[in-house]
Amino acid sequence: MSTTLPHHVFTTQEIRMIEQEHAQGNNGHCYDLMEKAGRAVFDEMRQVNAHPNMVYVLTGKGNNGGDGYIVAAMLLKHRIPFRLFALGAPHPESEAYTAFSYFTQVGGIVEYELPNLDDEAAQGNSPDIIIDALLGTGLESAPRDPLGHWIDFINSTKAYVISVDVPSGLNADTGTVYTDSVIANKTVCMLGLKPGLITGDAVDYVGEIKVSHLGVDVNSYHGKISASEVDGAPYFPLYLSTYEDIIADLPVRTKSAHKGDSGRVLLIGGSLGYGGAISLAGQGALRAGAGLVKVATDKANSGALNAARPELMTVDMADDESMAQALAWADVIAIGPGLGQSARAEALVDMVLSADKSTILDADALNIVSQHGMSFNKRTILTPHPGEAARLLGTSVDKINADRYKAVYELQQHSGGVVLLKGAGTLVCDGKSIVIVTEGSPAMASGGMGDLLTGIIAALRAQGLSQMQATLAGACVHGRSGQLSGEDFGIMGTLALDLLPYVRYLVNKRPGLASQRHRDAAGQEFSLARYEAQVNAMLTNPA
Repeated sequence: MSTTLPHHVFTTQEIRMIEQEHAQGNNGHCYDLMEKAGRAVFDEMRQVNAHPNMVYVLTGKGNNGGDGYIVAAMLLKHRIPFRLFALGAPHPESEAYTAFSYFTQVGGIVEYELPNLDDEAAQGNSPDIIIDALLGTGLESAPRDPLGHWIDFINSTKAYVISVDVPSGLNADTGTVYTDSVIANKTVCMLGLKPGLITGDAVDYVGEIKVSHLGVDVNSYHGKISASEVDGAPYFPLYLSTYEDIIADLPVRTKSAHKGDSGRVLLIGGSLGYGGAISLAGQGALRAGAGLVKVATDKANSGALNAARPELMTVDMADDESMAQALAWADVIAIGPGLGQSARAEALVDMVLSADKSTILDADALNIVSQHGMSFNKRTILTPHPGEAARLLGTSVDKINADRYKAVYELQQHSGGVVLLKGAGTLVCDGKSIVIVTEGSPAMASGGMGDLLTGIIAALRAQGLSQMQATLAGACVHGRSGQLSGEDFGIMGTLALDLLPYVRYLVNKRPGLASQRHRDAAGQEFSLARYEAQVNAMLTNPA
Protein backbone atom coordinates (compact mmCIF):
# COMPACT_ATOMS: atom_id res chain seq x y z
CA MET A 1 0.00 0.00 0.00
CA SER A 2 1.24 3.46 -0.86
CA THR A 3 3.00 5.33 1.93
CA THR A 4 1.76 8.62 0.48
CA LEU A 5 -1.83 8.10 1.63
CA PRO A 6 -3.45 10.96 3.56
CA HIS A 7 -4.47 10.46 7.16
CA HIS A 8 -8.09 11.52 6.59
CA VAL A 9 -10.54 9.06 5.09
CA PHE A 10 -13.73 10.26 3.38
CA THR A 11 -17.04 8.47 3.01
CA THR A 12 -18.87 8.74 -0.30
CA GLN A 13 -21.35 11.10 1.37
CA GLU A 14 -18.52 13.46 2.25
CA ILE A 15 -17.19 13.22 -1.31
CA ARG A 16 -20.64 14.11 -2.65
CA MET A 17 -20.70 17.13 -0.34
CA ILE A 18 -17.33 18.27 -1.70
CA GLU A 19 -18.54 17.87 -5.26
CA GLN A 20 -21.81 19.69 -4.60
CA GLU A 21 -20.11 22.68 -2.99
CA HIS A 22 -17.53 22.75 -5.77
CA ALA A 23 -20.30 22.77 -8.36
CA GLN A 24 -22.02 25.69 -6.63
CA GLY A 25 -18.97 27.82 -7.22
CA ASN A 26 -18.29 26.49 -10.71
CA ASN A 27 -21.41 27.26 -12.75
CA GLY A 28 -23.21 24.19 -11.42
CA HIS A 29 -20.85 21.50 -12.68
CA CYS A 30 -17.70 19.55 -11.77
CA TYR A 31 -16.40 18.93 -15.26
CA ASP A 32 -13.07 20.52 -14.31
CA LEU A 33 -12.67 17.85 -11.62
CA MET A 34 -13.40 15.17 -14.22
CA GLU A 35 -10.66 16.57 -16.45
CA LYS A 36 -8.19 16.59 -13.54
CA ALA A 37 -9.18 13.04 -12.58
CA GLY A 38 -8.54 11.79 -16.12
CA ARG A 39 -5.16 13.49 -16.19
CA ALA A 40 -4.26 12.04 -12.80
CA VAL A 41 -4.95 8.54 -14.08
CA PHE A 42 -3.01 9.23 -17.28
CA ASP A 43 -0.01 10.44 -15.27
CA GLU A 44 -0.08 7.32 -13.10
CA MET A 45 -0.25 5.20 -16.25
CA ARG A 46 2.81 6.93 -17.69
CA GLN A 47 4.72 6.12 -14.50
CA VAL A 48 3.88 2.45 -14.96
CA ASN A 49 4.74 2.35 -18.67
CA ALA A 50 5.52 5.48 -20.65
CA HIS A 51 5.35 3.66 -24.00
CA PRO A 52 2.77 0.86 -23.83
CA ASN A 53 2.12 -1.22 -26.92
CA MET A 54 -1.64 -1.12 -26.37
CA VAL A 55 -3.99 0.37 -23.76
CA TYR A 56 -7.61 -0.66 -23.29
CA VAL A 57 -9.98 1.84 -21.67
CA LEU A 58 -13.26 0.32 -20.43
CA THR A 59 -15.93 2.86 -19.56
CA GLY A 60 -19.32 2.76 -17.90
CA LYS A 61 -22.22 5.17 -18.36
CA GLY A 62 -21.62 7.26 -15.22
CA ASN A 63 -19.08 9.86 -14.15
CA ASN A 64 -16.46 7.16 -13.61
CA GLY A 65 -16.80 6.45 -17.33
CA GLY A 66 -16.41 10.17 -17.97
CA ASP A 67 -12.99 10.03 -16.31
CA GLY A 68 -12.18 7.18 -18.70
CA TYR A 69 -13.05 9.29 -21.76
CA ILE A 70 -10.64 11.98 -20.53
CA VAL A 71 -7.89 9.35 -20.16
CA ALA A 72 -8.60 8.14 -23.70
CA ALA A 73 -8.43 11.71 -25.04
CA MET A 74 -5.01 12.08 -23.40
CA LEU A 75 -3.87 8.81 -24.98
CA LEU A 76 -5.03 10.09 -28.35
CA LYS A 77 -3.25 13.39 -27.87
CA HIS A 78 0.03 11.65 -27.00
CA ARG A 79 -0.35 9.13 -29.85
CA ILE A 80 -0.33 6.15 -27.54
CA PRO A 81 -2.07 3.09 -29.10
CA PHE A 82 -5.38 2.42 -27.38
CA ARG A 83 -8.93 1.18 -27.80
CA LEU A 84 -11.94 2.39 -25.85
CA PHE A 85 -14.80 -0.01 -25.07
CA ALA A 86 -18.02 1.42 -23.61
CA LEU A 87 -20.99 -0.27 -21.99
CA GLY A 88 -23.12 2.44 -23.59
CA ALA A 89 -23.25 6.19 -24.11
CA PRO A 90 -23.68 8.36 -20.99
CA HIS A 91 -26.90 10.26 -20.33
CA PRO A 92 -27.00 13.32 -22.64
CA GLU A 93 -27.31 15.85 -19.79
CA SER A 94 -24.48 14.41 -17.68
CA GLU A 95 -20.90 15.58 -17.26
CA ALA A 96 -19.83 12.15 -18.48
CA TYR A 97 -21.62 12.91 -21.75
CA THR A 98 -19.59 16.12 -22.06
CA ALA A 99 -16.41 14.02 -21.77
CA PHE A 100 -17.80 11.47 -24.23
CA SER A 101 -18.63 14.25 -26.73
CA TYR A 102 -15.21 15.81 -26.38
CA PHE A 103 -13.52 12.46 -26.98
CA THR A 104 -15.50 11.76 -30.15
CA GLN A 105 -15.05 15.33 -31.44
CA VAL A 106 -11.26 15.04 -31.28
CA GLY A 107 -11.41 11.84 -33.33
CA GLY A 108 -11.85 9.15 -30.68
CA ILE A 109 -13.60 5.94 -31.65
CA VAL A 110 -15.96 4.19 -29.24
CA GLU A 111 -16.44 0.40 -29.46
CA TYR A 112 -19.34 -1.32 -27.75
CA GLU A 113 -18.25 -4.96 -27.94
CA LEU A 114 -15.26 -6.50 -26.24
CA PRO A 115 -12.57 -8.06 -28.46
CA ASN A 116 -11.45 -11.67 -28.57
CA LEU A 117 -8.26 -11.74 -26.56
CA ASP A 118 -6.87 -14.77 -28.40
CA ASP A 119 -7.29 -13.00 -31.73
CA GLU A 120 -5.64 -9.86 -30.38
CA ALA A 121 -2.73 -11.87 -29.00
CA ALA A 122 -2.24 -13.57 -32.38
CA GLN A 123 -1.96 -10.13 -33.97
CA GLY A 124 0.42 -8.82 -31.29
CA ASN A 125 -2.15 -6.35 -29.95
CA SER A 126 -2.68 -7.67 -26.44
CA PRO A 127 -3.13 -4.82 -23.93
CA ASP A 128 -0.22 -3.87 -21.70
CA ILE A 129 -2.47 -1.65 -19.56
CA ILE A 130 -6.20 -1.59 -18.89
CA ILE A 131 -7.96 1.47 -17.47
CA ASP A 132 -10.98 0.32 -15.45
CA ALA A 133 -13.55 3.14 -15.56
CA LEU A 134 -16.67 0.99 -15.43
CA LEU A 135 -18.15 1.65 -11.97
CA GLY A 136 -17.55 4.34 -9.40
CA THR A 137 -18.44 4.85 -5.75
CA GLY A 138 -22.21 4.30 -5.93
CA LEU A 139 -22.23 0.50 -6.03
CA GLU A 140 -24.49 -1.02 -3.35
CA SER A 141 -25.25 -4.46 -4.80
CA ALA A 142 -23.77 -7.09 -7.10
CA PRO A 143 -23.12 -5.70 -10.61
CA ARG A 144 -25.48 -7.15 -13.19
CA ASP A 145 -24.46 -8.47 -16.57
CA PRO A 146 -23.00 -7.33 -18.85
CA LEU A 147 -20.97 -5.59 -16.10
CA GLY A 148 -20.02 -8.91 -14.54
CA HIS A 149 -18.82 -10.16 -17.92
CA TRP A 150 -16.73 -7.03 -18.45
CA ILE A 151 -15.17 -7.38 -14.99
CA ASP A 152 -14.27 -10.99 -15.79
CA PHE A 153 -12.80 -9.84 -19.10
CA ILE A 154 -10.44 -7.43 -17.32
CA ASN A 155 -9.36 -10.06 -14.82
CA SER A 156 -8.72 -12.61 -17.57
CA THR A 157 -6.01 -10.48 -19.19
CA LYS A 158 -2.36 -10.26 -18.22
CA ALA A 159 -2.45 -6.48 -18.42
CA TYR A 160 -1.50 -4.04 -15.67
CA VAL A 161 -4.86 -2.75 -14.41
CA ILE A 162 -5.45 0.80 -13.17
CA SER A 163 -8.85 1.42 -11.60
CA VAL A 164 -10.36 4.90 -11.53
CA ASP A 165 -11.42 5.83 -7.98
CA VAL A 166 -12.38 2.27 -6.96
CA PRO A 167 -12.05 -1.16 -8.58
CA SER A 168 -15.35 -1.91 -10.34
CA GLY A 169 -17.42 -4.30 -8.25
CA LEU A 170 -16.20 -3.06 -4.86
CA ASN A 171 -18.26 -1.02 -2.39
CA ALA A 172 -16.29 2.17 -1.75
CA ASP A 173 -17.62 2.63 1.80
CA THR A 174 -17.47 -0.90 3.20
CA GLY A 175 -14.95 -2.80 1.07
CA THR A 176 -17.56 -5.44 0.26
CA VAL A 177 -17.14 -7.46 -2.93
CA TYR A 178 -20.64 -8.72 -3.67
CA THR A 179 -19.79 -11.28 -6.36
CA ASP A 180 -16.63 -10.28 -8.17
CA SER A 181 -14.50 -7.20 -8.60
CA VAL A 182 -11.77 -5.97 -10.87
CA ILE A 183 -8.40 -6.96 -9.42
CA ALA A 184 -6.39 -3.77 -9.84
CA ASN A 185 -2.66 -3.31 -9.73
CA LYS A 186 -3.22 0.33 -8.86
CA THR A 187 -6.23 2.36 -7.76
CA VAL A 188 -6.22 6.13 -8.27
CA CYS A 189 -8.63 7.51 -5.69
CA MET A 190 -10.17 10.92 -6.42
CA LEU A 191 -10.60 13.79 -3.93
CA GLY A 192 -10.19 11.62 -0.86
CA LEU A 193 -9.30 8.12 0.26
CA LYS A 194 -12.43 5.96 0.49
CA PRO A 195 -12.87 3.74 3.57
CA GLY A 196 -13.79 0.63 1.60
CA LEU A 197 -10.39 0.47 -0.09
CA ILE A 198 -8.43 -0.28 3.07
CA THR A 199 -10.25 -2.99 4.98
CA GLY A 200 -12.00 -6.32 4.52
CA ASP A 201 -12.16 -7.96 1.11
CA ALA A 202 -10.88 -4.86 -0.65
CA VAL A 203 -7.23 -5.32 0.27
CA ASP A 204 -7.01 -8.19 -2.22
CA TYR A 205 -8.39 -6.07 -5.06
CA VAL A 206 -7.11 -2.50 -4.83
CA GLY A 207 -3.39 -2.97 -5.43
CA GLU A 208 -1.31 0.14 -4.79
CA ILE A 209 -3.46 3.10 -3.77
CA LYS A 210 -2.75 6.64 -4.91
CA VAL A 211 -4.87 9.60 -3.87
CA SER A 212 -5.35 12.74 -5.97
CA HIS A 213 -7.12 15.67 -4.30
CA LEU A 214 -7.63 17.26 -7.75
CA GLY A 215 -6.49 20.62 -6.44
CA VAL A 216 -9.30 20.80 -3.85
CA ASP A 217 -8.66 21.51 -0.17
CA VAL A 218 -10.69 18.58 1.12
CA ASN A 219 -9.60 18.43 4.77
CA SER A 220 -12.14 21.04 5.91
CA TYR A 221 -14.90 18.60 4.93
CA HIS A 222 -13.58 15.71 6.99
CA GLY A 223 -16.03 14.43 9.59
CA LYS A 224 -18.71 16.95 8.69
CA ILE A 225 -21.43 14.36 8.27
CA SER A 226 -20.23 11.87 10.87
CA ALA A 227 -23.63 12.14 12.59
CA SER A 228 -25.57 11.32 9.44
CA GLU A 229 -27.38 8.02 9.24
CA VAL A 230 -25.48 5.52 7.10
CA ASP A 231 -27.08 2.08 7.02
CA GLY A 232 -28.59 2.85 10.41
CA ALA A 233 -25.32 3.75 12.12
CA PRO A 234 -23.84 7.22 12.58
CA TYR A 235 -20.18 6.70 11.80
CA PHE A 236 -17.41 8.73 13.37
CA PRO A 237 -14.65 10.57 11.50
CA LEU A 238 -12.24 8.11 9.87
CA TYR A 239 -8.45 8.26 10.06
CA LEU A 240 -5.44 6.17 9.04
CA SER A 241 -2.61 5.17 11.34
CA THR A 242 0.80 3.60 10.76
CA TYR A 243 3.69 2.85 13.10
CA GLU A 244 5.24 6.24 12.34
CA ASP A 245 2.08 7.94 13.61
CA ILE A 246 2.27 6.37 17.07
CA ILE A 247 6.00 6.69 17.76
CA ALA A 248 5.48 9.86 19.80
CA ASP A 249 2.99 8.03 22.05
CA LEU A 250 5.35 5.17 22.93
CA PRO A 251 6.59 5.14 26.54
CA VAL A 252 9.92 6.70 27.50
CA ARG A 253 11.90 5.63 30.56
CA THR A 254 13.82 7.97 32.80
CA LYS A 255 17.36 7.10 33.88
CA SER A 256 16.13 6.36 37.39
CA ALA A 257 13.31 4.04 36.26
CA HIS A 258 12.78 0.72 38.04
CA LYS A 259 10.47 -2.19 37.35
CA GLY A 260 7.66 -0.77 39.45
CA ASP A 261 7.54 2.32 37.25
CA SER A 262 6.78 0.31 34.11
CA GLY A 263 3.54 -1.21 35.25
CA ARG A 264 2.20 -4.46 36.67
CA VAL A 265 0.32 -6.65 34.20
CA LEU A 266 -1.83 -9.64 35.10
CA LEU A 267 -2.68 -12.03 32.26
CA ILE A 268 -5.36 -14.65 32.82
CA GLY A 269 -5.80 -17.68 30.60
CA GLY A 270 -4.29 -20.97 29.56
CA SER A 271 -6.62 -23.73 30.65
CA LEU A 272 -5.20 -27.26 30.63
CA GLY A 273 -3.75 -27.94 27.19
CA TYR A 274 -3.84 -24.28 26.10
CA GLY A 275 -0.91 -22.85 28.02
CA GLY A 276 0.83 -21.67 24.85
CA ALA A 277 -1.69 -18.88 24.25
CA ILE A 278 -1.16 -17.20 27.60
CA SER A 279 2.61 -17.76 27.33
CA LEU A 280 2.61 -15.78 24.07
CA ALA A 281 0.63 -12.99 25.70
CA GLY A 282 3.06 -12.92 28.62
CA GLN A 283 6.14 -12.77 26.42
CA GLY A 284 4.52 -10.06 24.31
CA ALA A 285 3.91 -7.99 27.46
CA LEU A 286 7.51 -8.38 28.57
CA ARG A 287 8.99 -7.41 25.21
CA ALA A 288 6.64 -4.44 24.97
CA GLY A 289 8.16 -3.07 28.17
CA ALA A 290 5.94 -4.09 31.09
CA GLY A 291 7.93 -3.96 34.35
CA LEU A 292 6.28 -6.97 36.02
CA VAL A 293 4.07 -9.64 34.46
CA LYS A 294 2.06 -12.28 36.29
CA VAL A 295 0.29 -15.09 34.48
CA ALA A 296 -2.73 -16.68 36.12
CA THR A 297 -3.13 -20.07 34.51
CA ASP A 298 -3.76 -23.74 35.15
CA LYS A 299 -1.07 -24.82 37.58
CA ALA A 300 -0.03 -27.58 35.15
CA ASN A 301 1.32 -24.83 32.86
CA SER A 302 3.58 -23.17 35.42
CA GLY A 303 6.66 -25.33 34.86
CA ALA A 304 6.63 -24.86 31.11
CA LEU A 305 6.00 -21.12 31.44
CA ASN A 306 8.90 -20.63 33.85
CA ALA A 307 11.20 -22.71 31.67
CA ALA A 308 10.31 -20.79 28.52
CA ARG A 309 10.43 -17.36 30.13
CA PRO A 310 11.56 -17.28 33.78
CA GLU A 311 10.73 -13.58 34.00
CA LEU A 312 7.02 -14.50 34.06
CA MET A 313 5.50 -14.99 37.50
CA THR A 314 2.67 -17.54 37.75
CA VAL A 315 -0.53 -17.79 39.75
CA ASP A 316 -2.93 -20.74 40.07
CA MET A 317 -6.12 -19.43 38.48
CA ALA A 318 -8.15 -22.07 40.35
CA ASP A 319 -7.21 -20.54 43.73
CA ASP A 320 -9.63 -17.77 44.74
CA GLU A 321 -7.33 -16.24 47.35
CA SER A 322 -4.36 -16.11 44.98
CA MET A 323 -6.55 -14.61 42.28
CA ALA A 324 -7.89 -11.93 44.61
CA GLN A 325 -4.34 -10.94 45.55
CA ALA A 326 -3.24 -10.89 41.91
CA LEU A 327 -6.20 -8.75 40.87
CA ALA A 328 -5.46 -6.27 43.63
CA TRP A 329 -1.78 -6.19 42.65
CA ALA A 330 -2.28 -5.50 38.95
CA ASP A 331 -2.43 -2.13 37.20
CA VAL A 332 -3.79 -3.73 34.04
CA ILE A 333 -5.58 -7.04 33.55
CA ALA A 334 -5.91 -9.00 30.32
CA ILE A 335 -8.06 -12.11 30.16
CA GLY A 336 -8.97 -14.59 27.45
CA PRO A 337 -6.08 -16.29 25.63
CA GLY A 338 -6.53 -20.04 26.02
CA LEU A 339 -9.02 -19.46 28.86
CA GLY A 340 -11.67 -21.93 27.75
CA GLN A 341 -15.36 -21.57 28.53
CA SER A 342 -15.75 -23.62 31.70
CA ALA A 343 -17.66 -22.55 34.79
CA ARG A 344 -14.36 -21.47 36.33
CA ALA A 345 -13.54 -19.38 33.27
CA GLU A 346 -16.93 -17.66 33.59
CA ALA A 347 -16.23 -16.91 37.24
CA LEU A 348 -12.84 -15.44 36.37
CA VAL A 349 -14.32 -13.14 33.75
CA ASP A 350 -16.89 -11.96 36.28
CA MET A 351 -14.12 -11.33 38.86
CA VAL A 352 -12.13 -9.28 36.35
CA LEU A 353 -15.09 -7.17 35.22
CA SER A 354 -15.98 -6.52 38.87
CA ALA A 355 -12.44 -5.37 39.68
CA ASP A 356 -13.01 -2.06 37.85
CA LYS A 357 -9.48 -1.86 36.49
CA SER A 358 -8.03 -1.25 33.06
CA THR A 359 -8.92 -4.47 31.27
CA ILE A 360 -8.32 -6.14 27.92
CA LEU A 361 -10.83 -8.80 26.89
CA ASP A 362 -9.82 -11.24 24.18
CA ALA A 363 -10.62 -14.69 22.81
CA ASP A 364 -12.64 -16.88 25.18
CA ALA A 365 -13.36 -13.97 27.53
CA LEU A 366 -15.28 -12.34 24.67
CA ASN A 367 -17.14 -15.56 23.95
CA ILE A 368 -18.16 -15.85 27.61
CA VAL A 369 -19.39 -12.26 27.66
CA SER A 370 -21.40 -12.83 24.49
CA GLN A 371 -23.09 -15.89 26.04
CA HIS A 372 -23.85 -14.42 29.45
CA GLY A 373 -24.48 -10.76 28.68
CA MET A 374 -22.02 -9.40 31.22
CA SER A 375 -21.63 -5.62 31.30
CA PHE A 376 -18.35 -3.82 30.62
CA ASN A 377 -16.73 -0.92 32.39
CA LYS A 378 -15.57 2.05 30.34
CA ARG A 379 -11.92 1.18 31.00
CA THR A 380 -12.25 -2.00 28.93
CA ILE A 381 -10.49 -2.73 25.63
CA LEU A 382 -12.08 -5.41 23.43
CA THR A 383 -10.02 -7.13 20.74
CA PRO A 384 -12.39 -9.42 18.79
CA HIS A 385 -11.81 -11.11 15.46
CA PRO A 386 -14.87 -11.19 13.14
CA GLY A 387 -16.16 -14.46 14.63
CA GLU A 388 -16.07 -13.10 18.18
CA ALA A 389 -17.56 -9.81 16.99
CA ALA A 390 -20.43 -11.72 15.39
CA ARG A 391 -21.17 -13.54 18.63
CA LEU A 392 -21.06 -10.30 20.63
CA LEU A 393 -23.51 -8.63 18.26
CA GLY A 394 -25.68 -11.70 17.71
CA THR A 395 -25.12 -11.75 13.97
CA SER A 396 -23.11 -13.64 11.35
CA VAL A 397 -19.46 -13.36 10.35
CA ASP A 398 -20.58 -12.53 6.81
CA LYS A 399 -22.51 -9.51 8.08
CA ILE A 400 -19.54 -8.36 10.16
CA ASN A 401 -17.24 -8.57 7.15
CA ALA A 402 -19.82 -6.92 4.88
CA ASP A 403 -19.53 -3.69 6.88
CA ARG A 404 -16.66 -3.68 9.34
CA TYR A 405 -17.12 0.02 10.11
CA LYS A 406 -20.68 -0.53 11.22
CA ALA A 407 -19.59 -3.53 13.31
CA VAL A 408 -16.83 -1.75 15.21
CA TYR A 409 -19.12 1.22 15.80
CA GLU A 410 -21.90 -0.96 17.24
CA LEU A 411 -19.45 -2.90 19.41
CA GLN A 412 -18.04 0.31 20.85
CA GLN A 413 -21.51 1.67 21.55
CA HIS A 414 -22.29 -1.55 23.40
CA SER A 415 -19.05 -1.70 25.42
CA GLY A 416 -18.41 1.99 26.05
CA GLY A 417 -14.65 1.43 25.96
CA VAL A 418 -12.25 0.93 23.05
CA VAL A 419 -12.81 -1.78 20.46
CA LEU A 420 -10.20 -3.23 18.10
CA LEU A 421 -11.73 -5.28 15.29
CA LYS A 422 -9.06 -7.60 13.91
CA GLY A 423 -8.63 -8.51 10.27
CA ALA A 424 -7.17 -6.94 7.16
CA GLY A 425 -7.37 -3.24 7.79
CA THR A 426 -7.69 -3.43 11.58
CA LEU A 427 -10.25 -0.95 12.93
CA VAL A 428 -10.05 0.81 16.31
CA CYS A 429 -13.00 2.80 17.72
CA ASP A 430 -13.14 4.84 20.93
CA GLY A 431 -16.54 6.50 20.55
CA LYS A 432 -15.04 9.62 18.96
CA SER A 433 -13.42 8.31 15.80
CA ILE A 434 -12.60 5.15 13.88
CA VAL A 435 -8.94 4.60 13.02
CA ILE A 436 -7.81 2.18 10.33
CA VAL A 437 -4.44 0.58 11.08
CA THR A 438 -2.65 -0.01 7.79
CA GLU A 439 0.11 -2.16 9.27
CA GLY A 440 0.21 -5.94 8.99
CA SER A 441 1.12 -8.77 6.66
CA PRO A 442 -0.22 -12.13 5.46
CA ALA A 443 2.79 -13.52 7.34
CA MET A 444 0.64 -13.06 10.43
CA ALA A 445 -1.94 -15.62 9.31
CA SER A 446 -0.92 -18.18 11.92
CA GLY A 447 -2.00 -19.15 15.42
CA GLY A 448 -1.04 -17.06 18.44
CA MET A 449 -0.78 -13.65 16.78
CA GLY A 450 -3.83 -12.32 18.62
CA ASP A 451 -2.48 -13.57 21.96
CA LEU A 452 0.74 -11.68 21.34
CA LEU A 453 -1.23 -8.52 20.54
CA THR A 454 -3.14 -8.78 23.81
CA GLY A 455 0.11 -8.83 25.77
CA ILE A 456 1.54 -5.88 23.84
CA ILE A 457 -1.53 -3.71 24.41
CA ALA A 458 -1.61 -4.63 28.12
CA ALA A 459 2.04 -3.65 28.54
CA LEU A 460 1.60 -0.29 26.81
CA ARG A 461 -1.50 0.45 28.87
CA ALA A 462 0.40 -0.40 32.06
CA GLN A 463 3.14 2.04 31.08
CA GLY A 464 0.73 4.95 31.11
CA LEU A 465 -0.74 5.14 27.63
CA SER A 466 -4.45 5.90 27.39
CA GLN A 467 -6.88 3.22 26.24
CA MET A 468 -6.87 4.53 22.68
CA GLN A 469 -3.12 5.18 22.61
CA ALA A 470 -2.29 1.72 23.93
CA THR A 471 -4.66 -0.01 21.53
CA LEU A 472 -3.48 1.89 18.46
CA ALA A 473 0.20 1.70 19.37
CA GLY A 474 -0.11 -2.00 20.15
CA ALA A 475 -1.79 -2.70 16.82
CA CYS A 476 0.79 -0.67 14.89
CA VAL A 477 3.79 -2.25 16.63
CA HIS A 478 2.27 -5.71 16.22
CA GLY A 479 1.44 -5.20 12.54
CA ARG A 480 4.79 -3.67 11.63
CA SER A 481 6.59 -6.49 13.46
CA GLY A 482 4.69 -9.02 11.35
CA GLN A 483 5.48 -7.12 8.18
CA LEU A 484 9.21 -6.94 8.94
CA SER A 485 9.43 -10.58 9.95
CA GLY A 486 7.68 -11.62 6.74
CA GLU A 487 9.91 -9.41 4.61
CA ASP A 488 13.11 -10.64 6.20
CA PHE A 489 12.45 -14.37 6.44
CA GLY A 490 9.43 -15.12 4.26
CA ILE A 491 5.66 -14.94 4.48
CA MET A 492 5.13 -18.67 4.95
CA GLY A 493 5.98 -20.24 8.29
CA THR A 494 6.11 -17.06 10.38
CA LEU A 495 5.30 -17.80 14.03
CA ALA A 496 4.03 -15.44 16.69
CA LEU A 497 7.27 -15.72 18.67
CA ASP A 498 9.21 -14.65 15.55
CA LEU A 499 7.78 -11.17 16.07
CA LEU A 500 9.21 -10.65 19.56
CA PRO A 501 12.64 -9.24 18.56
CA TYR A 502 10.91 -6.75 16.28
CA VAL A 503 8.46 -5.78 19.00
CA ARG A 504 11.34 -4.96 21.28
CA TYR A 505 13.08 -2.75 18.74
CA LEU A 506 9.90 -1.00 17.66
CA VAL A 507 8.72 -0.07 21.17
CA ASN A 508 12.19 1.42 21.62
CA LYS A 509 11.53 3.63 18.58
CA ARG A 510 14.21 1.98 16.45
CA PRO A 511 12.39 1.05 13.21
CA GLY A 512 15.54 1.36 11.08
CA LEU A 513 17.39 -1.31 13.04
CA ALA A 514 14.34 -3.54 13.13
CA SER A 515 14.01 -3.49 9.36
CA GLN A 516 17.52 -4.95 8.94
CA ARG A 517 18.32 -2.91 5.85
CA HIS A 518 21.94 -2.17 6.67
CA ARG A 519 25.07 -4.31 6.89
CA ASP A 520 27.21 -5.24 9.82
CA ALA A 521 30.98 -4.79 10.09
CA ALA A 522 31.63 -8.11 8.39
CA GLY A 523 29.78 -6.92 5.31
CA GLN A 524 26.90 -9.33 5.78
CA GLU A 525 23.34 -8.10 5.75
CA PHE A 526 22.36 -7.49 9.35
CA SER A 527 20.05 -10.22 10.64
CA LEU A 528 17.96 -9.43 13.69
CA ALA A 529 17.22 -13.11 14.22
CA ARG A 530 20.90 -14.05 13.96
CA TYR A 531 21.85 -11.29 16.38
CA GLU A 532 19.19 -12.46 18.84
CA ALA A 533 20.43 -16.05 18.58
CA GLN A 534 24.04 -14.95 19.16
CA VAL A 535 23.07 -13.00 22.27
CA ASN A 536 21.06 -15.92 23.65
CA ALA A 537 23.95 -18.30 22.97
CA MET A 538 26.35 -16.01 24.83
CA LEU A 539 24.02 -15.82 27.81
CA THR A 540 23.57 -19.60 27.87
CA ASN A 541 27.28 -20.41 27.39
CA PRO A 542 29.38 -17.47 28.65
CA ALA A 543 32.64 -19.31 27.94
